[in-house]
Amino acid sequence: MNENSTFEESSETRHSRWIFLSNALSQVSSSTLSAVMSGFYLFYYQVIVGLNILLIFLASTIFVVYNAVNDPLFGFLIDRNMRFTRKYGRRFPWIVIGIVPWCFSIYLLFSVPDFDVSSNPWPAFLWLLMSLFVYDTFGTLVGINVNTIRPDKFRTEEERRIFTKYYVPLDISSIIFGIVLPALFINVIPGDKKASYQIMGTVVAIFCLIFAILSLPGNREDEVMIERYFSPEIEKKGISFFETLKRIITLRSFIVYFIYGVAYGVSLALIIPNLMYVITFVLQESSDAYILILGLNLLGTLISVPFWLKFIKKVNDNKKAFVIAGLTYSFALFPLTFFQGLFDLMIMAFILGIASGGTNTFLFTILFPSVVDDFAVKLKTNQKAILIGITTMLNRLTGNIDELIFAIVHNLTGFVEGYDTYDKLAAVVPDMNLVLLGIRLLEGVIPGTILLAATLIFWKFFPLTQDVILKNKAELNRLKI
Repeated sequence: MNENSTFEESSETRHSRWIFLSNALSQVSSSTLSAVMSGFYLFYYQVIVGLNILLIFLASTIFVVYNAVNDPLFGFLIDRNMRFTRKYGRRFPWIVIGIVPWCFSIYLLFSVPDFDVSSNPWPAFLWLLMSLFVYDTFGTLVGINVNTIRPDKFRTEEERRIFTKYYVPLDISSIIFGIVLPALFINVIPGDKKASYQIMGTVVAIFCLIFAILSLPGNREDEVMIERYFSPEIEKKGISFFETLKRIITLRSFIVYFIYGVAYGVSLALIIPNLMYVITFVLQESSDAYILILGLNLLGTLISVPFWLKFIKKVNDNKKAFVIAGLTYSFALFPLTFFQGLFDLMIMAFILGIASGGTNTFLFTILFPSVVDDFAVKLKTNQKAILIGITTMLNRLTGNIDELIFAIVHNLTGFVEGYDTYDKLAAVVPDMNLVLLGIRLLEGVIPGTILLAATLIFWKFFPLTQDVILKNKAELNRLKI
């Protein structure tokens, strides 16, 4: 095949629709747990438990160091064939081992004992740190393997678009679950919010475990996939951990994707947890408003998915479609700082959902698999799990950026921990209007600026044009990876 030829893909797939659906059900557990974490854990530890925001940031920073070892090491070790690989697959056994402790780690996170935080905050600090360790260790064990199976199982652009039709609605629905379930239970015991959060953690854990079990058939490797793990051409090309790490962090497609992924993650990690501050202190509404606002946002995202899928198919250029989606999402964020009341914030949230649909639709199921393909072609190896591990590690290294931004803004504006109503907080801060301004900026202008900068970087530097994507697929077929 000459350099300028185009690789034509087959539209056929050996997978049943149940396999596509079952694999996508993994996202119910993952996105629900992530939504509960991102939406409630900061508010819970700062406002309900009363832990200082700087100690929360310290716990997150220590957690990052743990991740710097945990995620890439897991990825590297999992890339090796074991005694059970030929019979059960390389990834599937680890998923089975990890799902139960992973799902129930959310109960642990929201079950802080009645420590006297005002006189000694360290027991609550250590509880937070321990819970994060458990959540991440088993989440890594499951997540690395699930995310490595997907580009291996769904290899053509057509398969990835079929999978997206299942993945995105389930992903969005899962975020809704992660919003509605906690909001229904965080006030279930009047006058005892800590006990209510503990009940919430139990319900979420059981819910996530059910869907994790349903996802197992779709996450099991078939004979075709297992045979690739034992390909002689690939087995003899194993690369050392540090050489692989070096190659990954110099891979341009990965670096640009990672920069955007960090900005996207930081923006979400600002918008979603900050909404509880908006509702409690700016709007002075109950948790029902949280359900309404995020529910409308996710409804907008859900109904926009078919449009964005048709759009990318018509454009037939993943990079161009993604840049347009990123710009649309960025510009829709800025107005959220300037809402006047609950009604117009609900309208803005719905519009934001429609605008964000393209990014949600393309980022993980279409764009990232192309980066994985590029990595495999450049290294000519089937060691893909380490890419997932290093991606997760780097995400964790930057994962406390949002908490750093929270800490800076809250300290600059005079926010004080441990006061869960407007009146209580207003009585102890020097300038309540300044506090409210900080909360508003965290909801719109700050995340919008971050995401806009990342979109422009992606437009300028992302190297995977459509021709490159198709050439990579042809090379993967030639290498039998």
